[in-house]
Amino acid sequence: MKRVWFAALALAIVCSFLSVRGINAQGGRGGSAQPAAAPARSWYSISIYTVKLDRARDFVDFMKTQTIPMQQKGGIKYRDTWQGGAPFGDAGTYAVVTLMNNFAEYDMPNLPTRTFGADGGRAYGDKLNAMITARRTFAIQDRAELSIEPKANAKFVGAVLQDVTIVSGHGEQYEAYIKNDVLPVLKRAQNFGGFAVARTVFGGNVNEYHTLTYLNSFAEIDKGPAQTQVLGQAGAAALVLKGSAHIANIERTILRYVPDLSFRAKPIS
Repeated sequence: MKRVWFAALALAIVCSFLSVRGINAQGGRGGSAQPAAAPARSWYSISIYTVKLDRARDFVDFMKTQTIPMQQKGGIKYRDTWQGGAPFGDAGTYAVVTLMNNFAEYDMPNLPTRTFGADGGRAYGDKLNAMITARRTFAIQDRAELSIEPKANAKFVGAVLQDVTIVSGHGEQYEAYIKNDVLPVLKRAQNFGGFAVARTVFGGNVNEYHTLTYLNSFAEIDKGPAQTQVLGQAGAAALVLKGSAHIANIERTILRYVPDLSFRAKPIS
């Protein structure tokens, strides 16, 4: 069963905390007449784990006691973890988003081998593989200029994720729609938690965008989408219709944030 939506969640996570951006800036989309004006991009690696239901506690403990210390020691500056199937979707699915420093890292042995040595790295992999049924990893880029950063020290509990497959060749039109039509409306919403946009680049469908709307509480869903709160039913429907020319498919999921399996490097004073 497809779990592409977890890519979205990861990338959205990335965009929301723009304070970690710029560690790995890249050029914007190709074909621009003004390359100097292209926004910087940050790269993120997303790993999606399908955990055996009877090993869920073991997996969480393994992440806390072995994986996170290894990542922090290895120089990873950012990790966010999101859970699916809580309450809707595939149970036992976790998405882990980490900020990439550069692609040169992949010229080296993997992080478990660099940290624990060859034998220790294999033992780490064997332990992890015993707890999961599947793992998928892919790379995304943020679209920070299309996002609304959450307030400082925001304590969100989850998010509404939309995995958007655009019509092939409509990337620039879709991004313009988000920038010029969607963002101005979201910025008018009261107590809005935040909004993030990202795009899959390697390891998935390049026509996939992911948007994440952060939730301070799940009760916010009862109020309806921010677009409807600002524009009313008719106005929100017109906004959706305007973007439909660029969209082939949308999948929507509720995600739960897992703070115990997430971290960010402390800023340098």
